[in-house]
Amino acid sequence: MSTQNKKEIFYLSLFKNGDPRAFTYFFDSYWEELYTVAYRHLQDEAISKDIVQEVFIQIWEKRHLLKEDYESLKPYFFKAIKNRILNHYATEKVRENIMEKMLYRMDKFTALTDNTHAQYQELENIVDRSVARLPKTMQAVYLLRNDNYSIQQIAQKLSIAEQTVKNHLYEAKKILKQDLTQRFADHDDILLVLASTYLFHNFLT
Repeated sequence: MSTQNKKEIFYLSLFKNGDPRAFTYFFDSYWEELYTVAYRHLQDEAISKDIVQEVFIQIWEKRHLLKEDYESLKPYFFKAIKNRILNHYATEKVRENIMEKMLYRMDKFTALTDNTHAQYQELENIVDRSVARLPKTMQAVYLLRNDNYSIQQIAQKLSIAEQTVKNHLYEAKKILKQDLTQRFADHDDILLVLASTYLFHNFLT
């Protein structure tokens, strides 16, 4: 075994035990390589530095999960940086899709006639009445989600499981969609667009 490998194993043992010297050792050893990989993919200095920093913090905080047979952290670091880069791309793609849909929604809304604006107000009134008759917990879940609470925050606030929150949102959406569809079934396509975008806006995750 080379001197470098022995040194790696020594500091890995310290790292698992929470010794700050080990964190410094691995940071100094791998920061430059990890940053180079991140920057090559992202072409953004600030984001690349942030991602590398997040990887080091994540691995340090989860050091107790490292397997006993690990002899080097290098593969672990590079796998983590790869996942962070992929997550960044995925998040950016989701953000782009949301912006496209919201811009489409805004374009549709600005093209409405005064009469359709009144019908949109009626749509909101129908939703309010539908929400008022939802079961108590489902209503609370819907209102909190409408106030931009996350699934996790709603679950904690109401002391229910996250899956239960998702189930309530799904059922609430079905009820609202049914009520809106019944009301606007005989109207033109623009009102169906309004109804669907209204639901999209209120259940945006």
